[in-house]
Amino acid sequence: MHEHLWAGVYLKLQHAEFHLQQMGRSLEPPERTATNVALQMAGAILDTGWQRSFYAHLDAFLSAARSIPEIVQCCFGVDEGHPDMKAWFRNLPHAERIQRGEFKKQFKPAYDSFRALRLGTLRHISEHRTGVAPTKVTVSGLFGVTYIGSAVDRIPLSETRQISNPDLSWMDRPIPLRQPNWDDFELEGQPLFPVCQEYLNGAGEIVRTARRIADAVHRTSSLSSPPT
Repeated sequence: MHEHLWAGVYLKLQHAEFHLQQMGRSLEPPERTATNVALQMAGAILDTGWQRSFYAHLDAFLSAARSIPEIVQCCFGVDEGHPDMKAWFRNLPHAERIQRGEFKKQFKPAYDSFRALRLGTLRHISEHRTGVAPTKVTVSGLFGVTYIGSAVDRIPLSETRQISNPDLSWMDRPIPLRQPNWDDFELEGQPLFPVCQEYLNGAGEIVRTARRIADAVHRTSSLSSPPT
């Protein structure tokens, strides 16, 4: 029942999954085409654009996942946080308002639990405070230098050996810095990928919980669509 209201919920869940997948794909090395291989053999440093792509998809992932319980609450429960929503809710039939209130009551434990997850707070930091999710990437170079980067402090594409002997200056040409993998990223001391996967799993679970509650509370009753 109420598939027209669930459509947006599942779409956001799909978007969150997509952006998490794209974060991983952002870290793939340059495609080994004949042109790229020739360029690299000639000493060119190829930029895959992973830093721009990775952090953009991270922000989008956090936003999409965090929006899911809010959309559920709006479509099946009570959300009076905005004047338009408050006016809309007050004009609903009395029976629907009662049902929506009951849904909100039963949904509250799952809603509060998901909102309390740390990634929800980081999404708020990224969108409403500093503009940056506090993630960190650490990459060790070939010459003993460790590079630490973030969304705003980008790590270099290449590194150069420091040569003190002028006769060996030919050895100081730049070489590509190793591109990071998932294990190189962390969030407040925790590996980033497992934390993100756990957040996505939590978003999926909250949808399943909401669906069970909605089926029990609303059953076959008609539900109004929120204002657009």
